[in-house]
Amino acid sequence: MRVSGKKLVSCCIAVTVVVCMLVASGGKTEHKIDRMIKKMSMDEKISQMIIPAIRTWNEENVTDLSKVPELKSALKKHQYGGVILFGANITGSEQVTRLLYDLQENNAEAEGVSAHIPYLTPVDEEGGIVIRLMSGTRMTGNMAVGATPAPIENAEKTGTVIGEELAAAGFNTDYAPVIDVNNNCENPVIGTRSFSDDPEVVAELGNAYAKGLSKSNIIATFKHYPGHGDTGVDSHIDTPSVEKTYDQIKQTELVPFKAAIENGADMIMTAHITYPLIDEEVTYGDGKTKGFYPATMSKKMLTNILRNDMGYDGVVVTDALEMDAIKTAGLVPGAEGSVEYSINIAEKVINAGADILLLPTDMINAGAVDFYDEYISGIASKVEAGNIDPKRIDESVKRILLLKEKYGILKLNGDQEDKQSIDDKVKNSLEVIGSENHHKVEMEIAKEAVTLLKNDDDLIPVSKDTKKIVFLGRLEGDKTTINYVVDEMRKEGLIGETADVIVENYLTADKELNYTDDMKDSISSADVVIALSYASGGGLLDREKPQNKAIYNAIEDVHNSGGKFILISENLPYDAAAYQDADSILLAYMGSGLDIDPTEKTKNDAGVTASNANIISSLETVFQGNDTKGTLPVNIPVIKEKEDGTLEYGEEILYKKGFGMTGSETAD
Repeated sequence: MRVSGKKLVSCCIAVTVVVCMLVASGGKTEHKIDRMIKKMSMDEKISQMIIPAIRTWNEENVTDLSKVPELKSALKKHQYGGVILFGANITGSEQVTRLLYDLQENNAEAEGVSAHIPYLTPVDEEGGIVIRLMSGTRMTGNMAVGATPAPIENAEKTGTVIGEELAAAGFNTDYAPVIDVNNNCENPVIGTRSFSDDPEVVAELGNAYAKGLSKSNIIATFKHYPGHGDTGVDSHIDTPSVEKTYDQIKQTELVPFKAAIENGADMIMTAHITYPLIDEEVTYGDGKTKGFYPATMSKKMLTNILRNDMGYDGVVVTDALEMDAIKTAGLVPGAEGSVEYSINIAEKVINAGADILLLPTDMINAGAVDFYDEYISGIASKVEAGNIDPKRIDESVKRILLLKEKYGILKLNGDQEDKQSIDDKVKNSLEVIGSENHHKVEMEIAKEAVTLLKNDDDLIPVSKDTKKIVFLGRLEGDKTTINYVVDEMRKEGLIGETADVIVENYLTADKELNYTDDMKDSISSADVVIALSYASGGGLLDREKPQNKAIYNAIEDVHNSGGKFILISENLPYDAAAYQDADSILLAYMGSGLDIDPTEKTKNDAGVTASNANIISSLETVFQGNDTKGTLPVNIPVIKEKEDGTLEYGEEILYKKGFGMTGSETAD
């Protein structure tokens, strides 16, 4: 087809206009950020890649920045990318709101910088067993969400509630969701933090959770890449190793991360886990020992696989570099805990492809401030010596600044700064954090999650005419939640006025056995015993563990006298296989916060409100006979005895994923 000269000119003009529009819309921000980076000193660039913690200062918890002027000055020495807060920094809604405000204000007062760049303010607020906002809403934890009949909807609700509370306090980043696939029964660190042992389910629910966070403009952090679910070691303590090939993890561990990337993930956190069948062998710091770097330090895992193969170009943040899997593993030259060692770790981490060095050490005193001075200058020396490419630094800084610009943390286009006064911020945080509406959502999800696996002779609901009931909590603090439910059930007439109710705990504060003769007598004369158990790691496989001895004894003692035994699983559901002699088994999927008075959640103030809705819902089900809706989000294998008399998880599945009972009927 021939095109006339007039039409050709028109087409060229149109194309030129479109190109100009694209440059104006997309290229403008990048151009400004590029110019910012050119003006930044190497100290500023490296500092932007570091997020320290400030848990304590001279052994006192940091909760009010105005009371630690030395720390204020220390934070202004370098243009840190952010500051992470922990439980030690948080005492209430008003307090944390003021602390976060003061941190940003203090950062804005730094002198001699090329630009004032606001902090990322991350926090580990996953919900369930990992939370920091004790004045907030705990939510049910991921595995409980995975057990509900509408898990995608409930995952988004969870992210929404958590996001609203974090935003109200002044946080802008959540180190959540956990998208590890919990396919190892003996995993000591992930467990109920995972949605399921099905990678497709984890992928869907992780993205839904992140969608909830995004409603409040909270940056979601998908963790722990490449996957911490199939480990038997806690990387806070030692270095886990996953003996899987690349093809194998592409079918399991990497599925949720691939889905997150396709859904536009902005931040991914690494795991300190080795993959010997995938990675390349290296020589450790002593110059002799051969081994493999954790994924956090592995170019194969972070650049070749995550960035090149999986197409991720967002921010990569390390898991805490203070963890023993890095800090005490002798991976690089230098004495353990020395600045030299930490700088050499940083070199490997940066060259591997990570953008943010999370928590190289806690900024706890003047010595730690000196550490950071030497750490930053030491990394700069590595750049100057050619051990780290300066382009690699610029690449990370650009990703960080683009992320901050995207979420309105860094204002580049003439946007108005947030002019809301601190008093207005506090007022809002007190209204939002731990609100009645949020606790209502939490309780609705908790009720839907309760999973009934066994109910011989329709024991549940327990008759209101039952004469003697013994509750066995694990720890003394468990009595707080148990007594709350007992009072509520008495009010409803579901526990008789004359019923003899005894509440005990079978472990001491040191988690030693507390199965006394008086407890044995009470249990032996009970009509019903209701016990809480907590499965984690491989503890169920040791008959001599205090919890196991207590529950085995309690089941035997109550059965010998003709009574019944109800087991409520607080944490991982695998204990259903260990205590099969129980007459009824209910799963709650969370065992934290039982020592917090549930009545506090009705008080709209900065008090401690993060109680445990899961256990309340499960205990109430015992007496109310609720129409249980929960189904297993993981398979529960049998526990069998080996030839040497020890126990192990078998290949046979005792309760299949998706199983659950409604009353006495098996769910589809």
